[in-house]
Amino acid sequence: MHFIYLDEAGNTGNNLNDAVQPIFVLGALIVPEQKWLKLEAELSAAIDLSFPPPRPDDFEVHGTELINARGYYRNFPIGKRLYFFQSWLGIAQHNELVFFHRAIVKKRYAAWLASTFGAGVNINPHVAAFSLLAQVVDDYLHRLPGAPLGIFISDENKQVVGDVEKSIRLLRGEKGPLRLERIVEKGFFIESDKSLPLQLCDLCTYAVRRMEEAKAGMPVKPLDKDLIPWIRPLIHHGSEPLPDVLVWLQSQQKEERPGN
Repeated sequence: MHFIYLDEAGNTGNNLNDAVQPIFVLGALIVPEQKWLKLEAELSAAIDLSFPPPRPDDFEVHGTELINARGYYRNFPIGKRLYFFQSWLGIAQHNELVFFHRAIVKKRYAAWLASTFGAGVNINPHVAAFSLLAQVVDDYLHRLPGAPLGIFISDENKQVVGDVEKSIRLLRGEKGPLRLERIVEKGFFIESDKSLPLQLCDLCTYAVRRMEEAKAGMPVKPLDKDLIPWIRPLIHHGSEPLPDVLVWLQSQQKEERPGN
């Protein structure tokens, strides 16, 4: 079994015109079950090294708070915070973890929605990104020795819990090339402060979002640019069946609007 931790960055729901967060990123960090205990122990030790006890009861690792020094992290200089960020990504690399992601430029996505469905139809970009990402992850699991099963573990995002579970169920029942064969039928949604690997996924997704913004020619702060070389060794790419997924999204939308 492989645990597939999901996290998003730049999430503004169905608001696709947000000038501050123009790109949505969904990331997937894959952790083989045999590495899970070792990974958690190493992540915990790195926290104790950089942020020794006592810590607040609600302590949690967040990329945004680390880089922008919010809350508890204001007590630590930027050098220590960057060292910790790099150490956690280094732990992921040392454990040979892989990270997949899908970035969606919101204005481009909004234009596709309007041209495909007309005005007034909103499909959360999380749903589209998940449909694409799930295909790449399923193919990756197929190619591993023994073709292990995978289970999605995500932060509790009430906006998309139902949509993600529905997508998993529908894609597992597909007869064509989009069928998910190595993903168990139900995803799990947990509070992020209860899971160190999920918090690690948060750091990965934050760094990738900055990388995607830089690729798109958007202004990126120097501190955020420092993160990009640290995340690159973890990134894996797959062949996304983009045309098939777009057709599938259209078919699902038609089924939900039978009068059209």
